[in-house]
Amino acid sequence: MSSMGFDRILGGVCAPQGFLAAGVACGIKEDSRPDLALVFSEVPATAAGVYTTNEVKAAPVLLCSLRTEEGAAQAVVASSGNANAMTGKRGLADAVAMATAAEKALGLDEGLALVASTGPIGRYLPMENVLRGIEQAASDMSPGGNTDAAKAIMTTDSYPKELAVEMEIGGKVVRLGAMAKGSGMIHPNMATMISVITTDVGLEHGIMQHWLEQAVEWSFNRISVDGDQSTNDTVLMLANGAALPEEYEMSREEAELFFNALCWLTANLAMSLVKDGEGVTKLLRVVVNGARDDAEAVTVARAVAVSNLVKCAFFGAQPNWGRIAAAVGSAGVGLQQDKLTIYLGDHMVAEGGEPVPFDEEELETILRRDEAEITVDLGLGKGSAYYLTCDLTTEYVEFNAGEKS
Repeated sequence: MSSMGFDRILGGVCAPQGFLAAGVACGIKEDSRPDLALVFSEVPATAAGVYTTNEVKAAPVLLCSLRTEEGAAQAVVASSGNANAMTGKRGLADAVAMATAAEKALGLDEGLALVASTGPIGRYLPMENVLRGIEQAASDMSPGGNTDAAKAIMTTDSYPKELAVEMEIGGKVVRLGAMAKGSGMIHPNMATMISVITTDVGLEHGIMQHWLEQAVEWSFNRISVDGDQSTNDTVLMLANGAALPEEYEMSREEAELFFNALCWLTANLAMSLVKDGEGVTKLLRVVVNGARDDAEAVTVARAVAVSNLVKCAFFGAQPNWGRIAAAVGSAGVGLQQDKLTIYLGDHMVAEGGEPVPFDEEELETILRRDEAEITVDLGLGKGSAYYLTCDLTTEYVEFNAGEKS
């Protein structure tokens, strides 16, 4: 076992005991790529969910936010290639029909299937294809279907994103697995992202919901590709308890280990979403220290992460730290300019609100690498936070100039 107390393993959402998955192509997408995923727990599971804060919410979000309040689910059906957003009463009826079809195909009671969709906004789902795809996915499910499911939720992603970990709790090996998608329109709170998390540890709904919200806050809510927020963001978690006796209660240390593993899982998936953003050539980590509190640090980090001028400067490998300073000042947080210090990587470029000499050619060489870090110290307190973002490239502009949604 690693020093973290858990090890990374293969298997994605199927790594925990009692989970099956499938991914199929049913004709939602016009190019015959996989576009419908099904994840199923063979035994009843506790459910939790976190969703977009956009006031324009897609039909699947409206449905699932109600269903996860009940705290129970046994399946997730997720489609890609159509967001089923801004589709009115018909869209909501279609989301319900997807859930009902999954329940019927899997022999579940009403209300135990959750739904997620991603893709263009303002189009009705081709329901004949979707319903046929759900039947096919139900018949194709297997313990090795995790990667097919991860591929089926992709839109402009260039590769499937899945992770799994295992650890020892109560003398038993227990596991967490997950898959996620997201490539453009990535901006918290969450954004154009779908994630399904599974575990064979039994969890009480309230605790799991709280842990999931916190893990999302520290991961999916700390990433930005382009500053645009989606209508469909959904993170769903199922816990079926298959690995431990029903009456088992985790110790404080075991609960902390499990929560740390959950946070590691979501943080690494979040990073993969940014790295695979549309047109991305660089991952940027923005660290803010010295804020009055963590909330102010998040606000400042977000302002830097979403600055198009900052992102363009990093695309061009230009150490234009003045753009960073301007973004910090635009965050709406009270500052003392004479305490502001900025680093690009390990190079201090401004201290006490004034420029510091640095080797520009050396710094440009460093900034041409595929990862870079911005550190800002406000000099006001002990608050700190980080944000992950990326450069803004000509490829991103060209790609989205041709998109119809």
